[in-house]
Amino acid sequence: MTNDEYMLILGSNVYADPVYTLSYQANKNTGDKIHLVTLKNCSNGLILTTEIRDENSDLIAKINDNELIQVDEKFDVQGEIEKGNSLTLTRKNDCTVIFNVRITEDGYVTVNGIFYAAGKKIHINDGEVTIDDAPQQTINGVKMHDSIFIGTSDILITDSGIWIPSCVNQAGNNCEP
Repeated sequence: MTNDEYMLILGSNVYADPVYTLSYQANKNTGDKIHLVTLKNCSNGLILTTEIRDENSDLIAKINDNELIQVDEKFDVQGEIEKGNSLTLTRKNDCTVIFNVRITEDGYVTVNGIFYAAGKKIHINDGEVTIDDAPQQTINGVKMHDSIFIGTSDILITDSGIWIPSCVNQAGNNCEP
């Protein structure tokens, strides 16, 4: 990574890679993944691709390579990732923040939001990741907090915790299950 690439803060851990893909896997047996967010560190800044859906699987917003393609009329989008350091999607009737991507003062990128996938509510914020309000505190089966993971482009959120196909933690240990 170069100095101008952003590391990702997800829950209480930090991930270092040029591309971050967050997905949800409802069933380990099938291996099917539902894409949540992709963030890419590029020479022209941070690039976001996501589809945000409500609890009925209806599309709220679609962003492809930072281009806002569609927003439900009941929601507002403010800001841009690189301009003002934040992009926020809010519900108009009660001003609830549904999704926010921001660059912190110290140069990290954070994703906060509520995603619905496979009938589950996935809530991501600066401190934790929850599925149907149950904290997902393990990474590859081990409770991890305040760790840095390098080489972790694919981050998989599952009902039993977060899984990273291949990574190395800050101690230099492989964290495969």
